[in-house]
Parts: sequence; structure tokens; C-alpha cells
Amino acid sequence: MGKCRLCLKEKKLIKAHIIPEFMYNKIKDENNIFYAMSYNLDTDISRSKKIQTGEFDKNILCEDCDNRIIGANYEKYAQKSMYGRDLDPEIAPICRNYQNPNDGAEYSICKNIDYGKMKLFLLSILWRASITDRKIFMDVDLGEKHEETLRKLIYENIIPKESEYPIMITSFLRTENSWKNLIGQPKRVRFQNGLNGYVFLLDSFQFMFYVNSSHHKLPEYLTRTMLKENGEMTVLHLPNGKELDFLKSILKK
Repeated sequence: MGKCRLCLKEKKLIKAHIIPEFMYNKIKDENNIFYAMSYNLDTDISRSKKIQTGEFDKNILCEDCDNRIIGANYEKYAQKSMYGRDLDPEIAPICRNYQNPNDGAEYSICKNIDYGKMKLFLLSILWRASITDRKIFMDVDLGEKHEETLRKLIYENIIPKESEYPIMITSFLRTENSWKNLIGQPKRVRFQNGLNGYVFLLDSFQFMFYVNSSHHKLPEYLTRTMLKENGEMTVLHLPNGKELDFLKSILKK
């Protein structure tokens, strides 16, 4: 027995994954092994290690909250729309690829996203990473105020505005680097314009969570590309050989 961090009730707690297994199933090798990596943008030093199971915590969630609230409300949608083998065409995002004629930058504009479910699904990962004491998530610390705000949003299925905890996604899909099949250690970063946030590297995608206060003005590149209430999102494909420079340009040096 213990106190569930989502419903705040004394219940029997279960082993709950911080990041759903379906998000990294395809990067496992024939021995059911994948790799987790830590990377320092300042020193360009990276370290990787083999992992045979995903990160879970037996002290944060009860079965009802893990399965019925997070699982049924949010993870089920993400799996069926983006990560399943047989995607449901009615709910799967519709993406078109583009290239900027000025600099050759490639990007995809995706539509038909259920904004509420996708936003709360991704925020649930950020929230779980913050409340767990698993070592790989040690850099994720939202503080009590933001943890409680996200807990309430997730538990009560309250959909935040697109400008609240905005989320941006970039990808390594156009690159040849070896990070495509890795899970990266989430990092706390300071973005341009003084915004704080976290970067999660999951397979070929980088999920950037911006943790901002209401008085912060969001940068133009973020308002243009973030997950939007109209069900649209722009995914920037990092250029081959320049992906680290691009990421560093977004971050505050």
C-alpha cells in the first residue's frame, strides 16, 4: 500500500512505466535489448548502456490510475494513432513533407491530431519523469507547483491551452547519426528567450517541453511549430551533419 501520486489515495501501487513501452518497442534488437544514452551538449561527450527493460517505478501509481486514466484516456490514443503496427487511419495524423526553398530545411506538417489526448499523453510522460526517483530521470524536476498543475490536468482530463506547457518535436529522420535507435537521458535546458524546459530523446524524435510562466512571450519558431489546438503540428527534420548545431541554436548558450 502507498499513496498514489495521481489520485492521491492510499492504494496498492503497481510497477508503472515512466515511458510507455510501445514508444521504444521498434528499437529493440533480436535479444530484446535497446540502448539508453546520456549526452552533454557543452562537451559533446556521450555515453550509452544496454537496457533490457523499460524504466518503471513501483511507488508512484495505482493500477486504476495507470491503466484507466493514463492508459485508456491517453496512451491508447497515442499507440493506435502513431505507434501501433496497424494504425487507425481515422485517427492517425496526416503528414505532408516540405522543404524551405531558402535554406533547404525539411519539415513535415501533421494534421488530424487529437490535440487534447496527445497533449495530455505527452505531459503525462513529463509528469511521471518528474515524480519518479529513477536515476535516468534525475534532471527532470518540475517543482511542486508544476507537478501539481500537471497532476490535476491529467487526472481530471483538463486540456491546457497550446501556449501552456507548449511542446515541440524535431527529428533525426533525415540524418545518418547513430542516435536513431536510442533512448536519451532527459535533460533540463534553458531555451532562448529565457524559457526553461526539458528535452527527451526517444528513438528518432526529440520532444521539447517548455515550462513557462504566463508572462513569458513564446519565441516565433515555437508558436509556429508547436502542437496546436487545431490539431496541427510541424516537425522539423534536423539536417544531416548539422543536427547538433541546430539543437544548440535552439538552446541558450
